[in-house]
Amino acid sequence: MNIRDYYDLFKYLMEQYCLFPDDLIYVENIADWCREQGIPETDEERLLKLVAKDGGGCIMVIREYESDKIMEERINALRIRGQLKSVAFDRADLLNSNEKKLAYLFLSEYATSLPDIQDELLADNWAFDEMERLGFLKK
Repeated sequence: MNIRDYYDLFKYLMEQYCLFPDDLIYVENIADWCREQGIPETDEERLLKLVAKDGGGCIMVIREYESDKIMEERINALRIRGQLKSVAFDRADLLNSNEKKLAYLFLSEYATSLPDIQDELLADNWAFDEMERLGFLKK
């Protein structure tokens, strides 16, 4: 999947969180890009990474091409974490389109920059709250 096809989605999300659309960078491999920048990153299959800029602000680095398999692995991790909250309801089922999956991944990555978010489960909760607020989860 060519993630650039979702530029309008990412531009919208960047604007919602006071990030400049020009601070959206597409790369072939995020771990390689991070090594070139002197930033630690060991996840060779990372889809998105929020990086602080020198002088303030942030850059959202996005893997340009992504296989459905990698994205599904990230959503399956959400499913597993979600079992801690409820085994009766799987929030990952709400992510029934590539747009919703990418929005969730963007928002959960952004959540890691927030001072009150210390773990992935809190990031998941914040991301779903924001998806609801932004209208991604309306029926």
